[in-house]
Amino acid sequence: MKKAVITFLGILALSLPANATFKEHFDLGQQYLANFQYSGAITEFKSALRINYMDNSARIGLVNSYLARGTYYANTDKNYKKAADDYRSALFYLLYYPEEKAVKNSSQAIVQVTANLNKCLSAIHFDKSAQNRFETAKALRADGDFAAAGYEFNQAIGDTEYIKESFQQVGDIMRLIGNNPKAAEYYKKAVNVAPTDISLRLAYAKALDNIGKESEAVDEYNFILTQTEDDNKDVLYTLERIYKKKLENTPNDASLTANLGAILQKQGKLDEALRYYSKAEYLDPANINTRINVGTLYQQKGDYKTAIVAYDSVLTLYPDNVQANLYKAQSQEALGDNKAAMETYKKVLAKDPDNEVANANFMNTVRKSMSPQQFTEYVKKSQLPPETIYNFALELHQKNKIDDAIYLYNEAIKLDPQNPEIYANLGLAYSQKQNNDTALKILNSALAKFPNNKQIKDAITGINTQITDKQLAKAADLYNKGDYENAITEYLKIQPITKDIALAVASAYQNQGDNANALNYYKKAFNLDNKNADIAYYIAALLAEENDITNALTFVNTALLLKPDHPNAKELKQNLETNQNAELLQTAINLYDNGKYDECLTQLNQIIAKEPANSYALYYRGMIYDIKKQYQNAINDYKKALENNSELGIINYLIAVDYDLLSQFKNAYSYYKTFVDSYTEDDDYKKYSQTRLEELKDYAK
Repeated sequence: MKKAVITFLGILALSLPANATFKEHFDLGQQYLANFQYSGAITEFKSALRINYMDNSARIGLVNSYLARGTYYANTDKNYKKAADDYRSALFYLLYYPEEKAVKNSSQAIVQVTANLNKCLSAIHFDKSAQNRFETAKALRADGDFAAAGYEFNQAIGDTEYIKESFQQVGDIMRLIGNNPKAAEYYKKAVNVAPTDISLRLAYAKALDNIGKESEAVDEYNFILTQTEDDNKDVLYTLERIYKKKLENTPNDASLTANLGAILQKQGKLDEALRYYSKAEYLDPANINTRINVGTLYQQKGDYKTAIVAYDSVLTLYPDNVQANLYKAQSQEALGDNKAAMETYKKVLAKDPDNEVANANFMNTVRKSMSPQQFTEYVKKSQLPPETIYNFALELHQKNKIDDAIYLYNEAIKLDPQNPEIYANLGLAYSQKQNNDTALKILNSALAKFPNNKQIKDAITGINTQITDKQLAKAADLYNKGDYENAITEYLKIQPITKDIALAVASAYQNQGDNANALNYYKKAFNLDNKNADIAYYIAALLAEENDITNALTFVNTALLLKPDHPNAKELKQNLETNQNAELLQTAINLYDNGKYDECLTQLNQIIAKEPANSYALYYRGMIYDIKKQYQNAINDYKKALENNSELGIINYLIAVDYDLLSQFKNAYSYYKTFVDSYTEDDDYKKYSQTRLEELKDYAK
């Protein structure tokens, strides 16, 4: 791959400045540059520019320092990334930092540096997309490399997605390095792209203020105030400073004086504002805006009577002035004189029918001065829109004046029967009065009229839920008091029966000892939620209590299938299987006693398959094997039985006899001996064993 070869530009001609502090930094920068100490030179030339941002010599010195260091990075260190950053910085100070004339004078240098930069970018495979240039610029700014960042932000401006923020970022950079005129220029470009961005306009206004363009700054500050709900303290303070400075030059300017009063009033400095208003009135008695501002000031202070006097002084000359009438009506309303306020609001609306504040305040005054019945008649007589009544109903509903709200909802329905929202709120209002029957009647009737209306459906669901909750609370209270019979009655009033209700009823029946009904409702609950292991267990436990072992096992197995680690179900299953085997064993013994050995054997095999350690089942199966002369099988079962139940001592005798029959005399002797030694009864079994021991004594060893 070819290496990028960078051409170094020669030092441009300079003229020295006269300022001492500037000179100190500048001379040191020149000295560093001459001695190839490029980083030191860059630092010093930057410091010189901070003192005098317009000085062309310092700017050129800084450009040359960046170029020299960039060329060193590229040609000597082969660090094309660092070289690229230095070329970016040089181009920033050649292209974007100076005025247009200086840019034109450096056109040849700009072409050469751009070529050098492109070689470096090519060497590092730099992605020149707008997105990457923007992200690169942000990273450079975060690292404090403002000039290089400024260059890259300018490259991202071609993409509409980044144009606004790129202009703003360059404005920030210009402000940070002390070039306020350029900062204002870039902020203005950003504002043109995003005129509603208040924080951006504030930055632009401050930049204008910094370069002495106070009139333009004031326009921006005033625009910001019109676009923000809360008065911006920073903006107001700045405006106060600007206007006070202007008044120092023209102390008798009535307009400036009045504007300063308005600014102070917005800051809450009412007494100081009043002094400026008074002076403005003295300087220009014909300015009615000042007089209106005086009225708003007294209105703000809560002195409504004095405010009205101020407004009247304007209305005497200009009786149709909308602002004066509006503010006067507000003051009358604040004093509680609703009748007078209504008449004044009417004057405003006669001149400005679309005045939102006047319309809202007028209707508010009307509502406050009339009963719901009077208000309804007024609306009908005035042919106002039906929603006027509905809106008042909503307001009263929110204030919990339910009876008045219900009256107005009903009147609103008469005027606008096609508005489903009114029915929904009327139903809810009746529900709040605990009149749920009427509420549901209204809502169900409305649902028939508007079958797909979600608001009505939700209202019905909500009321039914409230009714259910109350019924549940009553039933639960009875249950907790032990009044199970009445608790069941209350639970069953709730329809449809849910899983939880079925469980509650089942539990109440169980507590009454009525297991049949309890079982019935547990099964209903399980039908409603057949994945619930707990309910399956409850049914199994109740069936076990009723000694229905087979069905109990069915449900306990279901519980364990749904929840294999269910501890109660595991224990119950073990107990049920033990009980079931006990029943089967008794049946088998009865079969044995009746000589039905094959049937008995079948039963015993079933028991042992489920419970291999059942000693009695093994014992009886051994005896059947004896009957069938299957002596070795009998011995095997006897031994297993003896392992699990050492109290069955007679088994030693039976094993001895079977070994005897098999002519295994040594084993027979051993078991006869064990039997005789442990058997306490003196009966025929023991006597026979003692006889056989004597006969088999030669097999003792």
